[in-house]
Amino acid sequence: MQGKDDRVDSPVDSEAPSARTFLDVDGTRWRVYEQAFGDYDRRSGMSLIFASEAAVRRVRDFPSEWMQLTDEELLALSWKS
Repeated sequence: MQGKDDRVDSPVDSEAPSARTFLDVDGTRWRVYEQAFGDYDRRSGMSLIFASEAAVRRVRDFPSEWMQLTDEELLALSWKS
């Protein structure tokens, strides 16, 4: 049995101030949130992260109103690089 301090965090568990979740057509739950990569990546700036239990996608070019997109529009956006 693991204690609270032994827990391994995943991107799906991350707390983000602007985040939303949706289910895709296969029933996969995706958590979507913005993350800055200035110190970690030579291509600094904000990225939109799509995280599920099985995969993580990163989109660098996304609309500022992404929170208002439909689930279908978010899913399509998740495939753009």
